[in-house]
Amino acid sequence: MLALKQGERRAAYETIASPEGVPTYSMVPVRGPGGDVLDAYRGVQRDDTHEVVSVVSARYGLVGHRDVARAVHQVGKALEVPDSGTLVPAFPRESIRLYSGGRRMEVKLVVGRRFHLGAGEELYPGLRVLNSLDGSWAVRLSGFAVRLACQNQLYAECGNVLEWRELHLSSEFDLLGQLEKAIHEFLGRFQDGLGLYTRAMGQEMLASDVESALLRQGIPRRHAESIGGRAEAEASHVATLSRWAAYQVATAYLTREVNVNPDRERFFEKAAARALLLHAGPIG
Repeated sequence: MLALKQGERRAAYETIASPEGVPTYSMVPVRGPGGDVLDAYRGVQRDDTHEVVSVVSARYGLVGHRDVARAVHQVGKALEVPDSGTLVPAFPRESIRLYSGGRRMEVKLVVGRRFHLGAGEELYPGLRVLNSLDGSWAVRLSGFAVRLACQNQLYAECGNVLEWRELHLSSEFDLLGQLEKAIHEFLGRFQDGLGLYTRAMGQEMLASDVESALLRQGIPRRHAESIGGRAEAEASHVATLSRWAAYQVATAYLTREVNVNPDRERFFEKAAARALLLHAGPIG
């Protein structure tokens, strides 16, 4: 195991440029303290570094990160591409991140299918596909949205939009077909979930309540204080702002200024939605 020097921290994630750059992994024997092979277990070894990233049951079915990234890329080739110039560099059409020491991977894909909420309010749907090599979960799919006006990343409501679908694969050969089906299901239901956002546009809240609402949902104090202060500045002398406006203040901060691994990022997205969109509709 790599030992970190005092004061050092592991990077939150490793960015990969393309599916072909994603490392491959192999199953290797695991030996006990006496040197004997433990038949009930296998190690998952990263082929380029030969680092064993996890130990799993011998029955574990390995679905490799590169296979998942390739499958998402393949499905994405058949979907709408965002119009030129509509996405800033912070939101490439497709992005890949490894995290948790390479045990987990996130692939994001932004789909260029515009949805209109009102004047100046347009969204692209986004797909987040996660894979685990430590037995934590099978391949998973969740949704988000990109607000084109300011390139904020928004939480996709789980009451109507497909929020979290776990793909139970009998083999890696099922991957492309199951991902394609799940992605098209998400896109087909995306419009139904947008009522959460439109309702929030018509509801007011006190700017002074933003910080406490975020704290109650688990947002760390330093982030909640920053967002709360910006919400009060946005409201100015009137002291109130729409829940949608408060949510945009929060997502602008979380999108641009908070650099965390994908699991933590998703927690912040969901917490901000619970805090600021709660009275606009249910969030599961």
